[in-house]
Formats: sequence, structure tokens, C-alpha cells
Amino acid sequence: MKKNFPFVGVILNGGRSERMGVNKSGLVLDGVALLESSVRKLREASASSVLIVGNETPEAFNSEGKVVKDSWPDEGPLGGILTALQSLRSKDLPVLIVACDFPELEVTEIQHLVIYAYSHRDSIIVPSVLGRKQWMHACWPVSAEEHLRKAFLKGERAPHRAVSGHKIIVLEREMSSAYFDVDTPEDFEKAKKNKEIRNHNEEK
Repeated sequence: MKKNFPFVGVILNGGRSERMGVNKSGLVLDGVALLESSVRKLREASASSVLIVGNETPEAFNSEGKVVKDSWPDEGPLGGILTALQSLRSKDLPVLIVACDFPELEVTEIQHLVIYAYSHRDSIIVPSVLGRKQWMHACWPVSAEEHLRKAFLKGERAPHRAVSGHKIIVLEREMSSAYFDVDTPEDFEKAKKNKEIRNHNEEK
């Protein structure tokens, strides 16, 4: 089941990281930068290709992801989502779009969303944890681009409002480190401690 559902993986890398103070995509956890780790997880989950929307990536990353310039820089994640969907108009695959600041993406969670996307080709598939929809970890049909673009051109910048009126499937998920994003230095310290604990448990 897991290997028969290809999709396009997209990582949004255009934020200013004001609360973190540094570019979050370059933060290193367990020897791997967050951006590089996300590319690897998307590939492992059977992404046929990976796009990185927004900032240029350092040459040292040597990432398999293709960098796509954000058509609307500094306009928030909705601009990045639109950029990705517009660049994929010729594709007929689900598009899994995540922010660059998820330190522990889980392959099984990604695959779970994609499998639903294949059964509901025109719907946006968004996970929800404890009643909070995870718009920065959702699966989008390329056909949603027109709907989002109309909202964007009217001045909307929030993804959760821009999708109003579109077909949406909400998947309730259990609380998991897969949906923990790092917005502040404190968040990143927590992620590092969690990683250390898991590594220690695995070594036992």
C-alpha cells in the first residue's frame, strides 16, 4: 500500500523566522538540517518530486529538492501554497505541502493523508489535532489553485479562510510529534530533548 501512491512534496521555506531569530530551515537536529530532514521524509513517503518554495537553500544542503521562487514573497504561507500549485498545473498528483519547521515529520502520517487524497481527488485533506486544523501539514489538489488565487487576489492571506467554500476533508489525528512545529528557540530546545530521549530509548 505504502509505495503505490506517489505525490508531490512541497516545503514552504519563505518565512522570516522572526520569533526564532534565525532561518528555521537551517536549524540542525541530530546532525541534519530541518529542511534536509523534511526532504528525506517526503522522499521516503514516496514523493515523486520535492519542491522547496521560497528562500534559496545553502549549497551545503545538497538537497534533492528543487527550489522554486515564491511568486509572492513576504505575503505569508498562502502565497507559497499558490506558487506551488501554479507550478504543478500539469501534474495529476496530490500535493502534500508542509512548512519547513516540522522537526519530526512522520512517513506514516504523510502517507495517511495521501491515501485519502487519492480517494477524494478534488478535496483538500487537512489533519486536525485536538481540534486544531494543521494547514501547514495538509494535502492539496492542484485544482484548488483557482479557488485560492481568487481569495488571494481579494486580499485574503490566511489559508484557513481562503479555503472557505472548497471541498475539505478533516482527518482527526492523535497528538503526535509529527505535528509539532518549532516557532521559538524554546520550541527547538524541546525538539532536541525529545529527540535525545527517543534516541536513548532506541539504544536500549
